Amino acid sequence: MKKRELIELFEDWREDGDNEKIVEAILVLPDSALDDDILDWLAEAYIDIGEYKKAIAVLESQRERLDDDYKWHFRMGLALYRATADEECEDDDGLRRNILERAKIALARGMNMNPPESALETADRYMERIEDELDELRGDDDEDDTDEDDDEAELYEEEEIDAIEEHIKEYFGDFPTVFHEIVSPDIHCDICIVPPSGERNYYTLLTMGMGAHIMDIPEELSVEEYGRAELLICLPPDWKVGENSEEWFWPISLLKNLARLPINCDTWLGWGHSVDNQRPFAENTELAGSLLIYPENVDDGAETCVLPNGDTVNFFEVVPLYREEMDFKIDNDTKSLLEKMRDVSHIVDIGRPNTLEGYRSQKRPPIDSVNDHSRKIYDKKLPLDPINGCNHIAIFMRWCIEHDLVAPEFYRDCPEIIEGVKSGKSTDIREFILDFFGGDLEIYQLNFLGAGFAHNYYNWDRDDAPHFYPADVDDYAEHYFGTEKYNSEEFRDEAYMFVPFDEEYYQGMSKYIERAFLEFYPGFADYQHRCGANTFEVVSAAFGFDGSVPRHFDQIGQEYKLAVKEAKGKKYVPMLMVIDSGGAVTIREEFTEILEDSLNPFLETVAIANIPSRDLMKWAEKSFDRASPEIIKGDGYISELQRQTAEKFGSIPAILTFDGDRSTLFMPLEDGQYVRFTGGGVIASED
Repeated sequence: MKKRELIELFEDWREDGDNEKIVEAILVLPDSALDDDILDWLAEAYIDIGEYKKAIAVLESQRERLDDDYKWHFRMGLALYRATADEECEDDDGLRRNILERAKIALARGMNMNPPESALETADRYMERIEDELDELRGDDDEDDTDEDDDEAELYEEEEIDAIEEHIKEYFGDFPTVFHEIVSPDIHCDICIVPPSGERNYYTLLTMGMGAHIMDIPEELSVEEYGRAELLICLPPDWKVGENSEEWFWPISLLKNLARLPINCDTWLGWGHSVDNQRPFAENTELAGSLLIYPENVDDGAETCVLPNGDTVNFFEVVPLYREEMDFKIDNDTKSLLEKMRDVSHIVDIGRPNTLEGYRSQKRPPIDSVNDHSRKIYDKKLPLDPINGCNHIAIFMRWCIEHDLVAPEFYRDCPEIIEGVKSGKSTDIREFILDFFGGDLEIYQLNFLGAGFAHNYYNWDRDDAPHFYPADVDDYAEHYFGTEKYNSEEFRDEAYMFVPFDEEYYQGMSKYIERAFLEFYPGFADYQHRCGANTFEVVSAAFGFDGSVPRHFDQIGQEYKLAVKEAKGKKYVPMLMVIDSGGAVTIREEFTEILEDSLNPFLETVAIANIPSRDLMKWAEKSFDRASPEIIKGDGYISELQRQTAEKFGSIPAILTFDGDRSTLFMPLEDGQYVRFTGGGVIASED
């Protein structure tokens, strides 16, 4: 039978209501005969006999070919709408709401394709029905869940939300679908869905409600201009917006999580900011971070919306990143990353090429990272919460807090965490480590003694280390489970993440940590002094001056005052020297903080040196002959440096710093100014 004859037969059967015959006839056809015309009949027949899931499956098989056909979108919308009458949706309002939202998106997409008036009227009637049912569902949810929450949430005023809606419609497109938030404990963050159109053949998802919260921005920025923001993300036209599965839903979760980040972390989001997700957004992609940029492919003005009270709401587009792209941006800047990504579309592509594949961060790697452990949970499909990858890191950090081994800035920036841990009220700091430190344990989080201990105890490269924290973590797990169970297939070589995270675990691991620390500490000062003395010997021989390395950091001020006293009337001037002997970086602008804390973890060695006082400039020019001296006025940073050093040491010293392969000498002048000389770093002993 020819195709035309077959379709005429289908028409007769449909008129008689015999849609089952259409299905039976099509299912016996060979695959070669199943073109889109025949599949259209099959989908519609399935809808007519109530087999909505089968209709949706047939339509999905056509999506790639018919994505620009309004009829296909109308059929999909109708099939989805009718599917909400299935039995499984009766007792599952969440599932029903999800399917209704998808039906609404499909119909809206078709209505944007200029269909005939009759088809448009039919679609509009179904849209009204869908809206009524969604309103009914939202009403039930509001009664059950949201009244109390919304009373506490930060919300736009009515005229403000009107302004945001008009701005979105003007610059991004009409949004017939809104994913309304059910529970809103802080802000009410809805997601507006702008369907693909001829002008922009992709979905645009935008937050609406994030800007009701005024972010904690830096003092130098205007609150009215930078304090509010909304976010958006662009998805390809075949994205299953509204699907509950992680592979399709993660962009909505991402927008909501980012929208609440400024509230949860007392921070702000702006252009160029990046946020690490700690793990891939879904199993089918390695994208694991976000970059905020101004919206692309829109008219000028889309990036800002002025509210009736004069405040500006900034719109930022979220571009997902790979881990290496995140690292490159952190090591460099946003502009450098965008130059690398100039050929990458702003529309999400979960399988796009990694523009910095193989890139390794040039910065000091973290001591340990939650991401390294949580990734095992995903890769090996372990039945664990990903936060279990943070367990042993949280134990180590808690122990350091209890024993005053954290950086001085920690006490200033996070006093509530210090107080909570020491009082025993907040002993689970895993979420804090994830949110505040990005899941990384790094040297800068610890004071000088803590950093030295962590470096020693966590040293992955020392085969002769008497104690090794990861090995101790494994040893505890083996004792806890027993050797046989520890080695069982159940744990897949990751038993340490299965140990219950409780007080018993912490107290047990504390014994390991204390043993390692007690063996480390007695030799710590001697070790540091020996390292500093060896480097200082090379430097002093190269530049021709005498000096000493303080044995304890709390002796810096005392030793320098003594050096000043001894130098009176003699032919030398004391100098503070910061030595970089192991890859750490001492930045000149951080020197005042070093003097204030005197336990900065990057400060490997401070030496008190004596330099010739006669013909100082000639001596410095000769010793630092690689660059001409530069006079620096005693204002700004230099005046603050003078004040800090004079206050701490009783005089203004000369200062020699080393930054990688570059050295800088600051020589004080009588009028309060400095002469800056630059050189080529520490001279090797063989030179």
